[in-house]
Amino acid sequence: MSPPHVVRLELDTFSGVDRPALARWFEALVTDLLVPLCPASLQELVSVARGYRPSDTTPWGPPGYARLLLSSGDFTLPSWQAALTELPSFLRVQLVQLDSQGLPLVDGGWSAEILLKDDPAFPHQVVVTASRSLFGGWISHVVQQEWLTMFRSGASLVRASGGWITLDHVGVRTAHEVAAGVGLDESLFMAAELARGAHWATLLGPRQVAALGGVQQVCASAPCYSVEDLGGGRILLQLTEHLDEVPPDALQKLTEFLGPVLH
Repeated sequence: MSPPHVVRLELDTFSGVDRPALARWFEALVTDLLVPLCPASLQELVSVARGYRPSDTTPWGPPGYARLLLSSGDFTLPSWQAALTELPSFLRVQLVQLDSQGLPLVDGGWSAEILLKDDPAFPHQVVVTASRSLFGGWISHVVQQEWLTMFRSGASLVRASGGWITLDHVGVRTAHEVAAGVGLDESLFMAAELARGAHWATLLGPRQVAALGGVQQVCASAPCYSVEDLGGGRILLQLTEHLDEVPPDALQKLTEFLGPVLH
């Protein structure tokens, strides 16, 4: 099975964040972005997930399986708050497309995923993934803007050290990390200092912005369609107007610009 076409949003730290505010952010993320994409009801998805029994060999189930790892098994604000009160070492939520019998569609299906990772030794991550195949091979401009809006608010909320939105790549390492032969542990350990690649939307944290010459320098010289100062030393670079229209030469120019903060 080939990797799905995805939109991936990742934030690289939520250390010291306001947990109730993060819970509200996740509620909005699920309610406003993920649930409308899902043809099945949450009750159906929860039912599928509750029937899943992990094993030593398949701790997360087969590809595409519904995985709801909130303690209460639902997406209410109280459940998010409870889950975030004492953040587990790994929290993963995945919505999947179901067939007419209510079973997960693995081949040719789609999924939307939230992954929360908390490891004191590394910068923390928030990952959201949604399948492009749901949109018939493209993602509308309105949806793209909704993702950017959530990205901005999430980045400010968790005081992110970096992050991105990209297309057609799924996996624990970014396309840049795979090409450069950089391991995940090294990437996470250096996430505050080094960007994890050039993407359609690239969030630069304070240390990365400083290494590139500061806020004014980056805003004036970044080769992007949009450059937005988010405050706190963070800058959001939007490479092109549309997510699925990124010429190779544009990506190459951004990669060269980010050279000082890339592995």
